[in-house]
Amino acid sequence: MKTYDANDSLPADYKRALIDLLSFQADSEFAGGQRVSENMRFATRPEEAYRLAKKVMEEMGHGWYCWEILAPLGVDVNARVQHLVQNPDNPDPKKVRIINGFRKENWSTFFNCWADVAMFSTVVTPGAVAFLGQYRESSYLPWRRISERIWQEEKGHLAFGVWAAKRVLEFEGDEGRQKLNDAVPKFLAMGLGFSGRPSDDSKHFAKYFEYGLKLKTSQQLQEEYLEIVSKRLEELGLSLPSDVQPNYDMRFGYAEDSDPVEVQRGAGKRTSINHAAARN
Repeated sequence: MKTYDANDSLPADYKRALIDLLSFQADSEFAGGQRVSENMRFATRPEEAYRLAKKVMEEMGHGWYCWEILAPLGVDVNARVQHLVQNPDNPDPKKVRIINGFRKENWSTFFNCWADVAMFSTVVTPGAVAFLGQYRESSYLPWRRISERIWQEEKGHLAFGVWAAKRVLEFEGDEGRQKLNDAVPKFLAMGLGFSGRPSDDSKHFAKYFEYGLKLKTSQQLQEEYLEIVSKRLEELGLSLPSDVQPNYDMRFGYAEDSDPVEVQRGAGKRTSINHAAARN
């Protein structure tokens, strides 16, 4: 696998695919931090509030790390962050690209109490651990380097979820256990769909592998996800449902034949990238 470092001359198709994937991650990470911050209203005690605030900071940090390596590629990252902070509830999909599950109208339907906050990090975050972990071997070395830190922090977010769930069990007893169990299926559906459809054999997906921008198939990532989440639920004494179908709609928000997204360039120019390339 050929690798590239900062300031290397990148083949045009490789650079286009790199910007496509990396901008999707950067925007989604920051938007994820915005959504997580909304869950502060469910914090039950000071330590819960503090630990959730730390997660918010780290999620937004992941967006920053990714934008930092996008900027030298000619992308106007300032315009992207300004759009997100000015339009947190309804960002324009032609200006930024975020996971469907991180859009406010979808996110808000999943959360009703602190047990939901705990289960999101316990059940969905293993998908991020598996999915983002692959980028630690990316052919683009700057992405490889920041992905190690992101991966470690995502594992911390998973640990936060387990800790938060244990606090629910400690303070709410059987009632809390029921809340946690009830929350598992909806978040498991999201987690199972996190890496995309295992049957995805699109030409864009194949190109990501050819370029070394993706290292694992959706099927491999889903299997890794299930291994992680099964262990965490077992640790909590919770059961893993066997009849939950993946919710792929929360992962993707762009149809193959939709209009191209505008990737703003630092020099004021814009380059169009077709949304078909967003099928991760």
